[in-house]
Amino acid sequence: MYSLVYRLFFCLKRKEKKRREAGKETSKLLSFLIGYAEWFYNIPVRRWYEKHPSKKYGLNRKPREQKVIVSFTSYPKRIKDVWLVAETLLRQSVKPDEVILWLADSQFDGLQSLPPRLLALQERGLTIRFCDDLRSHKKYYYAMQEYPEDLIILVDDDTFYSRDMVKKLLELHRRHPEDIVCMTPAVITHVEDMPSKWRPRGYRERLEHSYLAQPYSGQGTLFPPHSLDEKYAYDKEKIMELCPHADDLWLKLMSMRKGVMVTAIYPYRSIPVTIYGTGESSLWYINGQGNQNDVQWQNLLDHYEVEA
Repeated sequence: MYSLVYRLFFCLKRKEKKRREAGKETSKLLSFLIGYAEWFYNIPVRRWYEKHPSKKYGLNRKPREQKVIVSFTSYPKRIKDVWLVAETLLRQSVKPDEVILWLADSQFDGLQSLPPRLLALQERGLTIRFCDDLRSHKKYYYAMQEYPEDLIILVDDDTFYSRDMVKKLLELHRRHPEDIVCMTPAVITHVEDMPSKWRPRGYRERLEHSYLAQPYSGQGTLFPPHSLDEKYAYDKEKIMELCPHADDLWLKLMSMRKGVMVTAIYPYRSIPVTIYGTGESSLWYINGQGNQNDVQWQNLLDHYEVEA
């Protein structure tokens, strides 16, 4: 049922986008069905997880040439609900080798300060690590350095992920092994244009081996080994000085400096279902206030050279 409703949700979102691109309003029925799908995950699915906790191990047990590491981060305002994200990651149809949640040690008082539902998932494969507070940058910063030859999949802490997310990313990676591959991208009109001028991906638009595709990393993005300019990518001081709230922009610029292209899944797939109550604390919301993404992108262009 979980996967069936998700297939319906993505189909409905494609119809919604198609209508918008044609200049048509979304019908009341279409809006209702999309809202129903979002309600389904936030209410019945959540209650099912709470009342019937799974005991199944959520990680891969077979040897792989390259490990598949799913990495994400969270913070106190979302910590009570982040177990839902981890639950969906441990129920993937193709299992990752690690699922790692990075938390700032300055924001929590060790494992004992975390919600019991989150701690219980350690028995099924979740790893919880404490680190310096690099805000959203925590989700890639440590994993990419600790697993330099493996495949790193980045996700966010506010989403019910579809069960085929890891599977789809690995299939796409096999077809484009040198590219960063993602589920949901934006299109950069020109390197020197600000993010406020970048546009959403079109309903029928293919983005394969593209220099000007911007992955929304938290929606599910796979980074192959050494896909960033490692000379600069892990400079904590510059990260916090130039781009403290926009890990996606930092990752994009550092991959541009390395000359790494981006391929997005086709056909179009929308952003997954969001956990209720997380919207106003999202980076999309925060960076939209005063065009902070534009400010941070300009900071990066002023400081680092990239090919136009």
